[in-house]
Amino acid sequence: MKYLNAKIILFVILLMIVYSCNVTKKVPEGQHLLTKNEFKFEEKEKPFKSNLPDYVKQKPNGGALFGLFPLKLLLYNSVPAKFDTTFAEYYDLTKKRRTQESLDSLLQKNGLEEYTGNSLWLKRFRYNQGEPPVLIDTAMSAFSEENLENYYFDRGYFDAEVKSEHDLDSAAKKGEVIYNIQPGEVSIIESYAHIIKDTALLRQYENLVKRGSDIKVGERYDMDNFMSERDKIEEYFKNRGYWKFNEDGQAVEFTADTTLSDKQLAITLLIPKGADKDSIRVKEKFAKYRYGEIHLYPDSDPVPQDKEPPVYYDTIYEGYHLHYVDPKMKYRPKFFTDAMVVRDSSLYRFISESQTKRNFSKREGINLTSFSYKWDEQNAELIRNDSILDVDLYFRAKKKYDIYYGAELSWSEFMNFGISPRVSLVARNLFGGGENLETTVRGTLGNVNKKFTDEGSFFNAFELAFQSKIGFPYLLFPLKVDNLFSKRFYKQTDFRIGTSVQRNIGLGRVTYSTGLDYNISYRDTHSHMLSVLNTEFVNNLQKENYFNVFEGDKNIKNNFFNQYYFMYNPAAAIQHYNGELSDIDVIEMIYDDQAFLTSLDEDGLESLSIFENMNFRRQTITQDVLITSLIYQYTWDQSQRRNVKNPWLFKGRVETSGNILSLLDNAFGFYQTENEQGDESGMVFNVPYSQFVKLDVDIRKYFNINSKSTLATRALFGFIQPYGNTDFIPFSRSYTAGGANDVRGWTAATLGPADFPRYAGGDDVFAIERLKLLFNVEYRFKMTDLFHGAFFVDAGNIWGTDKDNELTLFRFKDFYKELGIGSGFGLRLDLTYLIIRLDLAYKIHDPSYPLGDRWQFDNLNILKPRLAFGINYPF
Repeated sequence: MKYLNAKIILFVILLMIVYSCNVTKKVPEGQHLLTKNEFKFEEKEKPFKSNLPDYVKQKPNGGALFGLFPLKLLLYNSVPAKFDTTFAEYYDLTKKRRTQESLDSLLQKNGLEEYTGNSLWLKRFRYNQGEPPVLIDTAMSAFSEENLENYYFDRGYFDAEVKSEHDLDSAAKKGEVIYNIQPGEVSIIESYAHIIKDTALLRQYENLVKRGSDIKVGERYDMDNFMSERDKIEEYFKNRGYWKFNEDGQAVEFTADTTLSDKQLAITLLIPKGADKDSIRVKEKFAKYRYGEIHLYPDSDPVPQDKEPPVYYDTIYEGYHLHYVDPKMKYRPKFFTDAMVVRDSSLYRFISESQTKRNFSKREGINLTSFSYKWDEQNAELIRNDSILDVDLYFRAKKKYDIYYGAELSWSEFMNFGISPRVSLVARNLFGGGENLETTVRGTLGNVNKKFTDEGSFFNAFELAFQSKIGFPYLLFPLKVDNLFSKRFYKQTDFRIGTSVQRNIGLGRVTYSTGLDYNISYRDTHSHMLSVLNTEFVNNLQKENYFNVFEGDKNIKNNFFNQYYFMYNPAAAIQHYNGELSDIDVIEMIYDDQAFLTSLDEDGLESLSIFENMNFRRQTITQDVLITSLIYQYTWDQSQRRNVKNPWLFKGRVETSGNILSLLDNAFGFYQTENEQGDESGMVFNVPYSQFVKLDVDIRKYFNINSKSTLATRALFGFIQPYGNTDFIPFSRSYTAGGANDVRGWTAATLGPADFPRYAGGDDVFAIERLKLLFNVEYRFKMTDLFHGAFFVDAGNIWGTDKDNELTLFRFKDFYKELGIGSGFGLRLDLTYLIIRLDLAYKIHDPSYPLGDRWQFDNLNILKPRLAFGINYPF
């Protein structure tokens, strides 16, 4: 640990020397690099101090390590100054004009002819990702003074004063800007009243007030609360017939009576603006609108007034007027009307318009090109306070057939890295109701942990998959269910069938799957998925190769064979050595030999428990299974809502399997077979059908600290329990811990289960179990537009639920002692549509060590992290 500290100190000193010599490299004489903005308060109270850096015009050069290391400035300074003018002119050009020819022309213009013909890509990259030094500017400081005073004014400090001064070091060419702040006395809301002359509007507002107000008596004046209250009022009235309410800013006004004191405010809401004194506006009534005729144009665009419209073939369906250019009506009227939340004669609601647009955006075969209202303010026939809005919607159909191809970087629970080329063929509108057929062929070449494969190459895993899916933009059901969910809900039914061949953990398997999925969503935050007829058949290959691939389990098996069973039964040892008995034969003999099992001492019973845990993994990974399950999943995602600063994400999933087959088994009697433990299982096509219940809960919370940093958190719980026909769990439904998207201090599937001891396989054991807990905290920050950084802490593990296996059993009083805890930092490359991630992780608390030795601070070697590569964020 002493040597480690010495290395860290030496590294920090070296970094400081390089930093101090380089940051002022391009600062002109007589100028000063801004190194810090300091905010000083004369009073003990320092309101909103943490928010103030966002409101000054000039900020120190940004960078990594919480802004302590100006990475952008160092990148900029690393480019020789003679290139600055050339590169600045080059990046002023549009992307299309940034060619080698343009670069050469600029190099010659600026006297750098010797560099013509060179791309200078590395220098250009550093310059473009870098940032020029921020030089202290007196005018900018004065602007910041005013900006800070305005900020405090909006927070209720009407008398705030801000004065700036500069602390300059001319020799070092550095300086600080000090803002001296006197907030003054805060203003409090003493009363809140309203004046609304329109009686219909007044009744609506009184109903809104019952839900609560953002403006509260006795609290500090805050402009943000007034803006929020205004937005709430606008939204409320727009959803009750008042079209374009306050779009001109003349319908809502807040006034403050400061006659006696500007520290005790009497706030009044005026609707309309000037309702307290403007004699004309006092009498104004607000028009309430209803939808009139709704016209749908399924295959045409809006026609300019100076052009002749096409010949339409008109029809009316469910009260909607449809105008087709093509008389064949490729899309049936019902396809359009089912998505229409807007309804003739109904009261105007802004949310109805939004939900209609959302429904059409999810219909894959068409694009909504225009949504407009027809309303003539000069029409003398308009009924005041009950005006009519006619609606026009125009659509453009996509091509009947499309083919998509490409490749993507991928990852999975066990695959560290993968390249997945894919080809998809889409056939749209098969039956005239927007039904789309998508057929996809995908291949994957990837890399998995070498401990769990016998392949020596980098790409030691592969998968070839085929899937065909037909999507119906309605609920496909034998009975009529149109009235079960209103049109506000988006409905989709997917029928899928697929197969895959893969080899990603040393053993191959072939999977056949099918399912019928019902997807229902309300707004963009809530979605439900119900999967019925969800069937998977998994045929595992090369089962006999298990112990050659998983050497950790091979060692456990050999140790128990040699130290216990072969000592007890030498004849079995000879037969095994001669090849007369396989490993599986010996395992079955052990479970059948009750005399041997009862002869084991305390150490032998502990070794037996480790051996049974190994065999549980082998059975789970190699067992052929048939899964016939029912799945329900609910997702609540606030990240789609712009007005939620710190969004939540909740995903809950319940799956039950085998119950229908169990009923058929009890009724008709399936063929039965015995497993290694002597229990009977019903068979379908010579494969035991799986019977289990599985629950997964994933909760995430994102704290957006500012525009450049976010604190992301996650808590995950998973549980699966087999029952009835099988006492094992399918490998595809089991839980593992560790990996690039889990506890990053461990490679995939090497953490746990519980406090499984290192001498019993350690990191070489491919750990799977029935229960999982995972907790993550990650601080993410921007260093440049391209490079982002992160600090993280992960904690989690997996446990068993079988009371007969004490070694891995979950115990509430002990689980926190058995958490694997890892921490580290990471670098992210933001490519806009893809984030490439490299994390450097360290084990902090390792439950595989004995109690008292699990904290790993003394063994921590900062120069030997575990590298975790990933695509996109882990959560």
